[in-house]
Amino acid sequence: MKNKTIISIIISGIFYVLSFPPFEYQSFVYLSLIILFYTLFNSTRNDAMKISIMFGLVIYTFGASWIFHSIYFFGGENIFISLFVTITFIILQSSYFILYGYFVNHDLLIKGSFFYLLLPPSIWVFIEFIRSNLFGGFPWLLVGMSQIHTIYDNIFPIGGTYVVTFIIILLSNFISILFMKGFTKKNITVLVTFFSLLVVQINMDSSWTTKSEKEVSLSIIQPNINQNIKFSEEELTNLKNKYINMAANTASDLIILPETALPYVYNPNKDFFESNILKYTKNLVTGIFRIDTNKNIYNSILLLGDTRKYYDKRHLVPFGEFTPFKSIFSPLSSLLNIPMSDLTQGSRHQNGFDLDKYFISTIICYESGFPSLISIPDDKFSVILTVSNDSWFGNTFAPYQHLQITKVRALENQRHFIRAANTGISAHINERGKIIKKLMLNSEGTIESHFSTFKGKTPYSRFGDYPILMLIFIIIILYLIKYWAYGKRV
Repeated sequence: MKNKTIISIIISGIFYVLSFPPFEYQSFVYLSLIILFYTLFNSTRNDAMKISIMFGLVIYTFGASWIFHSIYFFGGENIFISLFVTITFIILQSSYFILYGYFVNHDLLIKGSFFYLLLPPSIWVFIEFIRSNLFGGFPWLLVGMSQIHTIYDNIFPIGGTYVVTFIIILLSNFISILFMKGFTKKNITVLVTFFSLLVVQINMDSSWTTKSEKEVSLSIIQPNINQNIKFSEEELTNLKNKYINMAANTASDLIILPETALPYVYNPNKDFFESNILKYTKNLVTGIFRIDTNKNIYNSILLLGDTRKYYDKRHLVPFGEFTPFKSIFSPLSSLLNIPMSDLTQGSRHQNGFDLDKYFISTIICYESGFPSLISIPDDKFSVILTVSNDSWFGNTFAPYQHLQITKVRALENQRHFIRAANTGISAHINERGKIIKKLMLNSEGTIESHFSTFKGKTPYSRFGDYPILMLIFIIIILYLIKYWAYGKRV
C-alpha cells in the first residue's frame, strides 16, 4: 500500500472515533466513511482487505484503549500481559472488517449495478451484528450509535441502531461513488431526494408510547468507590456507613444503588440493605452477588420492598465474569486475576420486576449493549433500569461510550432509563434519550428526580432487529447466488 493510502485510513479511523463520546463530533462519521469507501473503491481486493483491517486497528486502538487501562491499572497485571491481551482483542475485533474489504472494492464498482448501493450497507450491518454477538459480543462503537439526537431520532424507535447504520453506510457509500463517477444531475437528484426524505421524517409524529399521569420519585446513589479498594474488607465498614448516610438524606419512592454495591455474597438472613437502607424508601434496588442452593454465584439485582425479588445477569462479560471455552482459555483467565470472575449465567426467561403500579425492566452493566435483553410488557406502564460499575475503566472513553448506549436504548423503546453507576456516570434519561439529570464521572452524590412510566411498544420494542436482519440476509443471498452462478462479481 502507498503511504498516501495509509495516511488516509489513519485519518478515517480517527474521524470515526471522534464521532463518539466523549468527543461527539457526530458529522465526522460521514467524513470517516466517505474517505474509507473512496479508498476501497480505488483498491484491488487484496489491498482492500488490508485497508479494512487497518481501519479496524485504528478505531479500536484509539476508541477502545480503555481495555488496556482496565487490565493494567485495575486488573493488576504487568504491562506485557496487559499489552498482549489488549493487542489480541484489537486484532480479533479488527479482523471482522476483512469481510468488508473482500466484497466492497474496485471490482464491485466497475462490475456492479444495483448491488453496489445495497451490498455495502448490508455487509457492514452484518459485520456489526456478528461482532456484537459472536464469542460474547462487543456491541461498542456501532455506526448508528454515533447519531443519537440527530435527524435519525425518529428512526431509532422504528428500526433500531442497525437501521440507522444501514442508512448512514448507504448514504456515505453513494457520496463516495459520486466522487468517483462525478456529480451528474441524476446523481445529485437522488442525493437531494434521499436527504429530503430524512428531513421529512423529523417532523413526523413518532410517539409510540403512552405516558402515565403519575410520576415516581427517585434517588440514584453514586458512592464513587475506587476499584482498587472496592473489594477490600478493610474498607467495608466505611462503605456501609457511606450508603447509610447517603440514603438517610433522601426522600423518595425508589432508591437505586449501583452494581455489586457491597463486595461480598448477599445473605438474606443478615440483610444490610433491609435493615439500614429500606427504612428510607418504599422500594430499594441494588446490585449484589448472590448464591443459590447449588453454590452458583450470580451478578444480580435485588429488589426490596413489599417483597424480595432477584434478577440475575444473563449476558456475562467474557474473561471478566466468566471464561469462555475454559479448556482453552483458563490459563489466560487465571492470569487476569479478576475478583468474582467465575459467575453463573442467569436464566434467559427473566422479565424484571413487576410492581403493583408499574414494571421495572432490569439489565446489568454490559447487558445494555444487547437490546434484546430489555423486556417491555404490553399491558404495563414500565421503566428501564440498569446498575453498573464502570470504575474498571477509570477516566477513559468507556464510561461516556457506555452512557451513550443507554441513551440509545431509551430512545429505541421510548422509556425513561434509570442508570446507577458506582463511579459514574449515573443518569436519569427520558424517553427521547435525553439526560434529565446526571452525576459527573468520579464524583460522589445523589440524583433526586421523578420519572414517568410509559405503556405500549415502539415497532423496535415489538420486532427488534429481525426486519433489518432479514433484509440484509436477502440482499447478501441474492448477491452470492449471482456471484456463484456467473463466476464473477455482479
